[in-house]
Amino acid sequence: PEFVFVGRITGLLDVKWSDDKDFLPPHGYAYVPLGHKYKLDSGLMQITYDSGAKVILQGPCTYKVESTAGGYLALGKLTARVGAGDGKGSSSKVQGSRSTSLTTSHQPLATNSNPQSLIPNPLFAVRTPTAIVTDLGTEFGVEVDEAGVTESHVFRGKVKVLVLDGTGNLPSPSGRGAGGEGSGREVILRENESARVEKGEGGGGPRLVLHGAAGDPPVFVRRLVRPPKLLDLLDIVAGGNGTRWGRERGIDQTTGMEDPLFVARDGRGDGRYRPVAFRGGLIDGVFVPDGRAGAVQLDSAGHAFDGFPPTDGRFWGSIWARAADVSPVSLNQQYVPWVYMIDRCGRFMPERRGLLCMHANGGITFNLEAMRKMHPSERLARFRAVAGLTRSDDLHPDGTGEGMADVWVLVDGRLKFKRAGLHAQDGPVKVDVELAPADRFLTLVSTDGGNGNQRDRVVFGDPVLQMASTEPEESAGGDTEQSEKKGTGPICRNGPEGASHKLDLSPFSPRTERRVLP
Repeated sequence: PEFVFVGRITGLLDVKWSDDKDFLPPHGYAYVPLGHKYKLDSGLMQITYDSGAKVILQGPCTYKVESTAGGYLALGKLTARVGAGDGKGSSSKVQGSRSTSLTTSHQPLATNSNPQSLIPNPLFAVRTPTAIVTDLGTEFGVEVDEAGVTESHVFRGKVKVLVLDGTGNLPSPSGRGAGGEGSGREVILRENESARVEKGEGGGGPRLVLHGAAGDPPVFVRRLVRPPKLLDLLDIVAGGNGTRWGRERGIDQTTGMEDPLFVARDGRGDGRYRPVAFRGGLIDGVFVPDGRAGAVQLDSAGHAFDGFPPTDGRFWGSIWARAADVSPVSLNQQYVPWVYMIDRCGRFMPERRGLLCMHANGGITFNLEAMRKMHPSERLARFRAVAGLTRSDDLHPDGTGEGMADVWVLVDGRLKFKRAGLHAQDGPVKVDVELAPADRFLTLVSTDGGNGNQRDRVVFGDPVLQMASTEPEESAGGDTEQSEKKGTGPICRNGPEGASHKLDLSPFSPRTERRVLP
């Protein structure tokens, strides 16, 4: 059949579609055809009508598009934000002669159903089993429970709530209960006011209950925000650009050269800062920290730090980007290095990204300016990781000689985070460092705790740089369209109209989607 398109899907967030055999889920950012029904078991879906209205469906939810300016909410929650022009343009398409005669099956919403009409429908309306909620400008929420009870709440502007009769139709103009505002069948709600339309007792028709400004409305999702973009530092250490999933590579901190395999060796630093040239400039350099000689150089710009304690100047193995899941090949070796034998490491990587393994004493500096040049439309906002000292009970069952180490985070030579005297039993330590636009270098350091570096197995789990857009976000009523959501994955930019697609690393589910359009 040919379709009339009245808008398009502009956001999908953690959506699980209904398993109803008669329901056909849309494919990604599909156009929205007139008469189509959407059934969500969970998650959020945003529709942008060509009129400019934006509707967010909040699962579980069943919604049918009944006109160019509204639809039928059979179950669940939605929020509607009506603003002229937001959805107009060439994105919607009309196909076939059906567009010239299509009308909705229910007269309450039989407004302008013809996208080719020269007279646009001025009012956006949501029909439910018991009421019609008509927008009078500009943002409201509607909830329908399993009994068909309708609850409406106004965030900004006002709406008209019209109570339907017991059969779900408009009340007869000459029948009982007919009338305008104040008649008990119709009411105007203003900002922060809410109302409920309940089923009548004893088989009677629905009745209107006003809550006024003191009502306790349902929790509505008013914005479908874009997850923050993350640059993955493990991918950068492994040779990537931070947007992929590179792992199982490392760097020799005495030479600055790549280690394609983990080199399990006892090394000693020479006090020199070693530039890293093979990572596309995203890693500035590496070093072995030791405060015995005074200030330690941290980056190629000459920033130095004189607060490191005296260490033994030794380290064990590469600075290594370890995957969350260890390959059987890595475990089937005559000698298994510490980066694969550490136990209970899952607590250091709650997002299952992996571990930046930095046995004391080690230091690595990332070039923030080079990352900004790669992502000019993004701002480096903060560095996040979960640090700690791991234990390898398989290597040392008696637990003797437990390690103790210090963890440091510096920006342009300035100390931003420090945890001294860290033991394995201390568990995970959250690291969250804010970054300024002028910051050039981020340095991560591990040092021994003054008792040598034996078993000082320091890790930075799930290390990422959180980025924020430099472009202004849409805002309404003081609500900024930003997200502090943790655990979001890398974002790629190859979707429609700049869509941000989360790379879902969980087991594939054909009915689960997570996509957002700004």
